[in-house]
Amino acid sequence: MTHTPGSVAAPATPRASPVNPPDAAYERFARLLSAHLDVPIALVSLKRDDGHVGFPGAVGLTGEYARTRVLAIEDSFCRQVLATGDPLVLPDVRATEQLDSPALQELDVAAYAGYPVIDTSGATVGTLCAITHEPRAWTERELTVLADLAEACATQVRLRQESARARSAELAATRRHRNARTLLHVAEAMSATTTVDEVLDVAQGLVAERVGAVRGAVALADARGKVLRWVRHGDVPGLSESAWEGDLVSDEHWPSVRVLRSREPLWFETNRAVVEEFPRMPDAGGPGALAMLPLLTRDAVLGVLLLRWPGRATFDHPFRDLLTTLAGYTAVALERARLLQHRRDVAHVLQTALLTDLPAPDGVTLDGAYVPAVLGDQVGGDWYDALVLPSGDVAVTIGDVTGHDIDAAALMGQLRSLLRGYLWRDDRTPAQTLSQLDAANVGTGVRANASVLLARLGAPDADGARTLTWSSAGHPPAFVVRASGAVQRLEGPRDLILGVAPGAARHDHVVELRPGDTMVLYTDGLVERRGEDLHRGLDRLAAVLAGGGPGAGAVAEPVAAAHDGAPRVVPVQVVRALVPGDLHDDDIAVLTLRVDPA
Repeated sequence: MTHTPGSVAAPATPRASPVNPPDAAYERFARLLSAHLDVPIALVSLKRDDGHVGFPGAVGLTGEYARTRVLAIEDSFCRQVLATGDPLVLPDVRATEQLDSPALQELDVAAYAGYPVIDTSGATVGTLCAITHEPRAWTERELTVLADLAEACATQVRLRQESARARSAELAATRRHRNARTLLHVAEAMSATTTVDEVLDVAQGLVAERVGAVRGAVALADARGKVLRWVRHGDVPGLSESAWEGDLVSDEHWPSVRVLRSREPLWFETNRAVVEEFPRMPDAGGPGALAMLPLLTRDAVLGVLLLRWPGRATFDHPFRDLLTTLAGYTAVALERARLLQHRRDVAHVLQTALLTDLPAPDGVTLDGAYVPAVLGDQVGGDWYDALVLPSGDVAVTIGDVTGHDIDAAALMGQLRSLLRGYLWRDDRTPAQTLSQLDAANVGTGVRANASVLLARLGAPDADGARTLTWSSAGHPPAFVVRASGAVQRLEGPRDLILGVAPGAARHDHVVELRPGDTMVLYTDGLVERRGEDLHRGLDRLAAVLAGGGPGAGAVAEPVAAAHDGAPRVVPVQVVRALVPGDLHDDDIAVLTLRVDPA
């Protein structure tokens, strides 16, 4: 790197023929010195980083020196001043051996006077010198002028150094600010991820974009740590899909494997450097720079992050620190996503275990559906259940414990087990059973806040009609789809939810179900929407059950005609009709009880 003190570094020039450009300010000092001392040659010489001195200010240079304005330090007039930091005054150069330079004869040097140029650190970085073609006794006035001009020249050097430092500090601050914003944006994006796929999307997209890379790829080690699989890579010109199948961790001929095993990043300023160090690496993907960084957590290395740039890149310390930090963010997000997925898997197993298979009592068809929330643990406190009691009656229940996570599911499991025990005694009405359940809920320390609707279907009478007794602990109203297709909402006061006031009064309600009639129970996730009145959701559900709502005309109808001609409500299709796609942030349960025609 070549520069003059106090100036911004300039691109290096070949050592064979360096050239130092003139500088207007230093040229002015040379002209002033030449005019005030009436000398034919006046030079501002400044040390360079390539072992030369340059003459950014010069009067009187001839020949090659005038073209290049450069002289090797060991051949320069100023080497003694540079070495000692003291002025050098020679009335007759030919009478002394203090100066020995091939330029002496070429420039016809007879007398020399040079004063040091001192920079901000106190180091001598150059000289201001006057040269004549005849011996000269330098007067005190001339040397004072030379000293003053040398100090003024030094002031110029120091000003430029301070300015360069200020610009450098400003650029560094701008870069730090830009890097901080990059880290903030990526951290925010990573913190919003909950799945491995979402983390990989951010790593491949946003991370690469924020650092100017044209491509991002991620490889993850398999569970046994034997294979490194490229799970995200995109299309690369010249590479087939098979090139991304995976790298054996035992094969260090691949840079990704070396990064994984060493836990240290690799930096390549060009693709040629990659191929030279790893000959088996395909020479594809462009000529630009490449970085591979380990995805490290406290206990393990999860994989490798690859970033590719369109051209050459300089991986200085700030850039390496930025990329390493971004790789760390990716690793932490991956670890968290895996833990969340494990939590969801455990919760799903728990939920599945609690939602047991429905019984098949004579003359009654039961069907149910459970859809977890799309956010959180994808499990919650909603449940449905049915029991054939010792008397032959059929008890059905649907409930919703407050919460959308594994804790809610655990409370739901305890509440469901308590309710099953009380139902099996087969000696109480739904309202009495809910009162007993609420007392046990608080008394045993479960203390779940839950809405529950409990119904009991009696034996058929002579014409097949059955009495259904139900009680609601703050639960949304059930519907009955009659054999004729008419839809009835089961009206009645909703008593308090469980867990609020165990001694509160509860009430039973009665409705008759005839052959072909279907009772539909559900949790609030089916009908509630943010910012919307509950009655609108209930009206939507009624319309769907009547066959004219959002699901009408669908390939799989929410309400279809059974072989006996009466309507048959399909719980999973009811959910799809009312909650299309991934729009629900609450779990949903639906249970149907149909009295079969004889």
